[in-house]
Amino acid sequence: MNLEKKKTQISKYGRIVCVALLIAYFIFALTQSETFKGEMFETLSMDHKKGDMMESGWEENLEFQADYGDLQQLEMSVYNPLGNIAKGTMAVWITDENNQTVWQENIPMGRLSMAKYHKGIKGTVISVQKKIHKGETYKLHLKMKDVAKGQNIVLKSGKITVYYNGFNLKKYSMLLATILLLSVLIFIPNPLSETWNRWLSRGVFAVTPMFCYILMERFNSVSLRFIGLKYALFNLLVYGTVLMLFYMVTNRTTWAAILTVLTTSGLGLANFYVTKFRGTSLMPVDFATVGTAANVATEYKYDVNTAILWNGVLILGFIFVAVRLQCEKGFRGKKRVLPAGVFAVLMAVCFSIFSTNEGIQRFGIKVKVWNPTVSCNRYGYATIFASSIKFLVVEKPDGYSVEKVNEIMKPYVKKAEEDNKTVTKNKPNVIAIMNEAFSDLTVLGNFSTNQDAMPFIRNLTKDTVKGTMYMSSYGGQTANSEFEFLTGNTMAFLPGGSVAYQYQVKDQLGSLTTTLKNQGYQGNLVLHPYKANGYNRENVYPLLGFSKYLAIDSFKNPQTVRSYISDQEDFNKIISEYENAKKSSNDPFYMFNVTIQNHGGYDKDFANFDQKISITDASSTPSANRYLSLIKKTDDAFKNLVSYFEKVKEPTVIVMFGDHQPKLPDSFYNKVMAKNQSSTIEREQKKHQVPFVIWANYDIKEEEIKAISPNYLASKVIQVCGIEKTPYECYLQELYKKYPVVTGSVYMDNKQNLYGIDSLNDLPEDLKEYQMVQYHHMFAKKQRNDSLFYLGK
Repeated sequence: MNLEKKKTQISKYGRIVCVALLIAYFIFALTQSETFKGEMFETLSMDHKKGDMMESGWEENLEFQADYGDLQQLEMSVYNPLGNIAKGTMAVWITDENNQTVWQENIPMGRLSMAKYHKGIKGTVISVQKKIHKGETYKLHLKMKDVAKGQNIVLKSGKITVYYNGFNLKKYSMLLATILLLSVLIFIPNPLSETWNRWLSRGVFAVTPMFCYILMERFNSVSLRFIGLKYALFNLLVYGTVLMLFYMVTNRTTWAAILTVLTTSGLGLANFYVTKFRGTSLMPVDFATVGTAANVATEYKYDVNTAILWNGVLILGFIFVAVRLQCEKGFRGKKRVLPAGVFAVLMAVCFSIFSTNEGIQRFGIKVKVWNPTVSCNRYGYATIFASSIKFLVVEKPDGYSVEKVNEIMKPYVKKAEEDNKTVTKNKPNVIAIMNEAFSDLTVLGNFSTNQDAMPFIRNLTKDTVKGTMYMSSYGGQTANSEFEFLTGNTMAFLPGGSVAYQYQVKDQLGSLTTTLKNQGYQGNLVLHPYKANGYNRENVYPLLGFSKYLAIDSFKNPQTVRSYISDQEDFNKIISEYENAKKSSNDPFYMFNVTIQNHGGYDKDFANFDQKISITDASSTPSANRYLSLIKKTDDAFKNLVSYFEKVKEPTVIVMFGDHQPKLPDSFYNKVMAKNQSSTIEREQKKHQVPFVIWANYDIKEEEIKAISPNYLASKVIQVCGIEKTPYECYLQELYKKYPVVTGSVYMDNKQNLYGIDSLNDLPEDLKEYQMVQYHHMFAKKQRNDSLFYLGK
């Protein structure tokens, strides 16, 4: 077969594949008509202009005709330099033709700083959700009230956009027509000469990085104008480097371009869903938890939006153009060293910029490691993704040495020895429960429900220590919460976004489990009623001292809620394991339990889930109602567990805490947190707060704790139990008095002041010492002084 005939055959098969893909995509698009609801909008022009000061008395009255009957939301752009601490309100109301008010809301000035990315524009979204009459004339009124002088609140745009929940037939038809047009065009013969084909193929290759950049930010619904040219160049550098990698491997411009686009598309789509379900962007460290994510992937609802649908058309169109052009070979023989050389240069440039914090900070780029979505929206996804690769490595703290750690710990070695002389002889049973997504949403703000979701725990005070715990995680990364609780270590000193079980726990670590085990506790087992392989637990638990790991296969015909084993069934298993252990030994019993009932996926109904809790005000969403109903089931199950151990004669301590808050719809947070005018950091940390409770079936000192973080909780349990502790646990008990909260994103001093952790170099000296001790605990290996972290060594 001659070369020309071979090219023709390849082109023919390429067209067939493209048509098959286009037909499949057309059928898929036909099923997505619901996506084009809520896409209608009109833009109203204000009398006030961009740059006008919004002071008390500022007023705007805008007349509009309702194009549809379901008014969804308003969007405007305001510059509020004081953020959430700004004082005053903006009254917003809508009147009908009879001057009757049909909707109104007073919006705190702090909420005007709640910028969202909607339709690619950064603005303030005001949820309305009001049925009105199509075709009738209405007036939108805005008025500033009680705005403190000197706040410099400025109107950034003289436009306000009104969004309706209507069906956009025009856009939907355009999408379908474009797919059909591509299907027809692919059969039209290519009239271009070989020279033009070659140059156009090279042109497609050259524009691939820009195409990928546009594609990715469309997945993220971010305006390229907001990112700007300066930061766009860094994104183009990343996409260009990936393109040259594929070109170096395939030696074909067409295949390199297609593979780069497909890689970008896959990453962009994955990031879209990860951000939707978890609340933070997909980062390099997340790829270690692909297996865990796959375990729960079927529990979520994978809706698409119009940007995704049009991205699919753009991708297919790009492949169509690339396939129609003749695929020419690249450099031959020794000349192939040229693309390899270009790739090496690009890699060197990327390394010099992205491999260190100093490299990116030279250009004004800052990565918010515990909320990378903010950075992605500002600087572009590829830039932040590349910049985050360096966080996979844990660097030795400045000033660290084994001698320095021993010096820091010397007072606590002595104190632990003294304290351990006066411990209780009758050691209590210890049951520790980390409850999946267990939280009290009332910490976010006020909302009304038909009944309390956690009445038993809220009213539990006798022989109880309880309070609020600040978590490193929000919406996911469960394993980090249990790592912090069990080891006393904090995510503050590990790479942002990483999962300790996947990356950092490679050797034995002293933990709550080893402390209890070395005091003669039996059981020493962990129960997690789900798949055993999640977060590398099968390998990590033995390193933390556990003797046995019970997963979902240890249950027979369990009771489920939705697709997960219920907390009631889980707690029944705790009781049965306790009873079995006590049949063979009177030694105190210890067990760690990670529940599963309340796991994410709150956007789906299930026949086996009776929803008893509902929000009765405007903040109500189906997801929030389902979540609160799950919490009520947890509260009921915990009540039954406590009732059982109240009757047990042996002293028993039960500690239960949430691993993180759930990720619920933005509309819920916008409503519930609307009146919260705390500082930005305090407001954000509301989403990181969960309740904890330590209950005993015997007399203990009752206490209400305003703030603690999970790295301190195990040492608090040891203190309540009155048992022996290691020097490290003694150290943590003392550090808690100075800094009661140390998480991956913030620390708190003993005056309740919160500080963000932007750089470890800026931490107080006490926390820098904590970083050294933790590094020694986790990474010193053979040089580690085990007597600091284990009893009897």
